Amino acid sequence: MKKFMILLGICMLSSHQVMAEYVITDNLSFSGDFRTGYYTIHRDDRDGSRDVTDEARLRIRLGLKAKFNAQWQAKVRFAGRYSTYESNSNHFEIFSKIPSGDGLRRGDSTLDEFYVRYQPSKQWDLKLGRFQSKIELAGVAKKSLDRNNSPNVDITWTDGLHAIYKMNNGWKGHAIIQRNLSAGSTEVRRSPLDFADNGSRVSYFFALENNEKHHGGIIQRGIDLTYLPKALQTDGNSAGRIDDYLALVGRLSAQWPMAGSMKLMLGSELGYAFDTPTKVAASTGTSGDTGGFAGQFKVSFIDIVPKHSLGIVYGIAEEGWLLSPDIRNNNRLIEVRHLWKIDKKQKFETRLRHREDLHQLTTSQEKREDVDLYLRYTYKF
Repeated sequence: MKKFMILLGICMLSSHQVMAEYVITDNLSFSGDFRTGYYTIHRDDRDGSRDVTDEARLRIRLGLKAKFNAQWQAKVRFAGRYSTYESNSNHFEIFSKIPSGDGLRRGDSTLDEFYVRYQPSKQWDLKLGRFQSKIELAGVAKKSLDRNNSPNVDITWTDGLHAIYKMNNGWKGHAIIQRNLSAGSTEVRRSPLDFADNGSRVSYFFALENNEKHHGGIIQRGIDLTYLPKALQTDGNSAGRIDDYLALVGRLSAQWPMAGSMKLMLGSELGYAFDTPTKVAASTGTSGDTGGFAGQFKVSFIDIVPKHSLGIVYGIAEEGWLLSPDIRNNNRLIEVRHLWKIDKKQKFETRLRHREDLHQLTTSQEKREDVDLYLRYTYKF
């Protein structure tokens, strides 16, 4: 806890200094956020051992945006991720590869946005370069089965082109053409997805979404398609079959008023991968293919009292679902989260989560089981 208080103090001091230097003109603006918290994980591991990890984490993001005219603008943003658990190397890497499973290693920093944006009309919005992209299921505990750059205190990004077309009926179309490095994708893509093959250098994402209120209390509708050519090592290694990975996701959320200020929100998101690795590759069996189903189901109580909300999430992903940064493959989770929205710039969240393996690995003595808790504060400016 002492380390956490020190880290929080440094973060608050950094924020004060940034705000003191805050300058804005008609064509130039400065923005950022920091997120810090106390995290603890109690793990019963696959080898029969038990472990408890306590740490303070911090993420800082500082961005500068230039507006050239009504159609053109550009943005660059620095992002760093730090922790009291691992020693901070404090690297600064521009256009760096992703060196770990959930984004930058703790202690690393980079530019997580570096793009030009073109808006020729009210309908079209185009970004080219390095940017953040996400489509989440609405609710107190926002998560995604397929695309969610930089959740929690992680740092990931998308390199490529993002085109958005806004239709007159409230629907928006998304098309993302993404560049992948041979060392790996710049966002979470779980093994045995691999990008060493030259045919995997470019991948594609398409989506239709509507977040306007509809009949029956519906507030969110959407469908996504992810296509990763030559990225799936079906047999778990580069010497075996290399196949395309194709996955479809649909989501739906609805909200209704209740007593006083409270609103009830229900949401679900379902995904299916058409080609999946073998059970041997996933270490969950000796023959056959893994399952490709994933889903999350969410109940949110918004403004139980003003500014305080509660969310409950149940999520599941079979071994062959390899896209979600929020729900691991071969995993089941139950999460309860409390949100205190202090004001437009600040929020405080508490999360309690239980996760466990769906299937015991053939290489392990038992299933892994985690119980984790965080207390997290976010400030935006």
